[in-house]
Amino acid sequence: MKIKHESGITLEEEDNKVILDPSRQVESGVVTHGHLDHLVKDSYMTPPTLDILGVRKGEKRGKPILYGFPKDIGGFEVTLYPAGHVFGSAMVKVHDVLYTGDFNPDGGKTCKRAVPYDCEVLIIESTYGKPEYDLPPKDEVTKDFLAWVEQQVEEGPVVLGAYKFGKAQEVIALLNEIGEKPYVSESIAEITDVYNHYDIGLDYELWNGESQREKYTVVVPPKELRRPVGNITKIAKKNGGVSSYLSGWCAIYPFYNSMDIDAQFPLSDHAGFQELLDYVAQCDPEKVYTVHGSAKEFAVEVEKRLGIDAEALE
Repeated sequence: MKIKHESGITLEEEDNKVILDPSRQVESGVVTHGHLDHLVKDSYMTPPTLDILGVRKGEKRGKPILYGFPKDIGGFEVTLYPAGHVFGSAMVKVHDVLYTGDFNPDGGKTCKRAVPYDCEVLIIESTYGKPEYDLPPKDEVTKDFLAWVEQQVEEGPVVLGAYKFGKAQEVIALLNEIGEKPYVSESIAEITDVYNHYDIGLDYELWNGESQREKYTVVVPPKELRRPVGNITKIAKKNGGVSSYLSGWCAIYPFYNSMDIDAQFPLSDHAGFQELLDYVAQCDPEKVYTVHGSAKEFAVEVEKRLGIDAEALE
């Protein structure tokens, strides 16, 4: 089987061809999840991702495929499995090839964890593929974050910045666990409604420009926290509120200069460096291709530390 990075991750064998995470609309494409850098119409994808496509692209045009049910796509037998990245995200198994897409072995409150599978060839995303990109344990980050929120909300408003699809819904689920029903912006609400269509049960209130409560939490897209801050943050700060940003990159970079924040938490929906290595070892492939992020650096580390033939898929 030929594997190349061409208009997506292209797998070819004789007359059979499938493109994973295609960069354009193709008939035999498979989309792994609903972030905009992956989302295209007319491909195969999980039903939640198809619904996210409808919200984010304005047109629900694609072909649904359920987890665990093999499907003939482009002449190959293709099976999707949970990727633990965001709601509806999928890893793709094509015969003895496994493509992780963006994935997280820890999963989250709103998506099942990515389980290792035996495979001959592993194509793995390498967003945090450098050794210095090791992330703290997710349960510790979660515990610290919730403790901070519980303390701060006693004093006044708390604004939480998170990507509008995936991270924002994880934050809502975490806040619900401590009895908080957060306000959310309209762009986050319309995506959260897709989750609730599948009975995820996220409890929120739409922000309509003001709060009837002096003490409240509100979840907003990151741009709301960038200077000059948006109206929601401005109102909260005026009333003695605080703000925070949540991203895995908070473990690597400080965002205090570019954002008006009082705290930051490295809550990630990707695998950190050690998790990437552990996942490769558990899949025990004969060959590893690395893609996205620090692909070259991670390929070197896989060969050096695990002794498995690896290369970046350019």
